[in-house]
Amino acid sequence: MPSVGQPLPAFSIAAAVSGRPITPALFAKRGVLILHGVKSSDAAKEVSKLVRGRWPQATDVALASIVDLRSFAGLWKKVAEAQIKSTYEKLAAKATEAGLDPAEQVLIGPDWDGSVCATLGATKPDEAPTALVVKSGTVVAVCVGADLTKQVETALS
Repeated sequence: MPSVGQPLPAFSIAAAVSGRPITPALFAKRGVLILHGVKSSDAAKEVSKLVRGRWPQATDVALASIVDLRSFAGLWKKVAEAQIKSTYEKLAAKATEAGLDPAEQVLIGPDWDGSVCATLGATKPDEAPTALVVKSGTVVAVCVGADLTKQVETALS
């Protein structure tokens, strides 16, 4: 798990649909990185609503979601890909309506082998969704589990 006061660990994952790289450079100013599984996606949605409700511009607060999808193999991978694409399209339509660039606003990183989540300290993201709050590339809060949205809100205040 990354420690508060330390730089965000090195990682790289391509955002679904747009292909935009999600790396620590994205969080050079201020941002929230959510690590979750399919079973904990509601927690990620709530954090996203909070962040984009308060800071609609990605230039003010970067926001990305890394989804642990290691349990989706074979035919199930196609199902997961379709679901991610559908989610992206819904969120991209909302961003476009608001005059925002979906490629900057909607960053969903499918972590097919769980390696990015593991690198960032989320070993069981389905059970314990995690949000890393970052300022100037440094982790300022590690928020885990219950009341994730409230923890993120406090850290960003």
